[in-house]
Amino acid sequence: MAKEKKSDNVYVDLPTGLSRDQIMAAVERASEAAGMYISHIGGYSRKKYPGSVHWHFKRDAKERGLIDATYWDVKELLWLMIRHSEPEWVHKFAPKLKRALNKEFAALAG
Repeated sequence: MAKEKKSDNVYVDLPTGLSRDQIMAAVERASEAAGMYISHIGGYSRKKYPGSVHWHFKRDAKERGLIDATYWDVKELLWLMIRHSEPEWVHKFAPKLKRALNKEFAALAG
């Protein structure tokens, strides 16, 4: 029997050749544009994704739930992770955050 998924990954299109600093700044701008703030910046699964950057996005500090995002420069990947168990607001805001990220990266691509 297949193991039931607990989350969905939503990938963001990244232009090639961006620096880590450009990615970090674009993620911050997208967070604000989507009406969220970054509550945590760290790494994600240091064995599986060494050198990655991992963010937690929240809408309100007192509210339950968050959206995770990870950037891994080795493969030039950026993805959002949406846990199925997160509150409804997370599922509504994830597409807004993805659109804001896409807009920021499209602007950087020229």
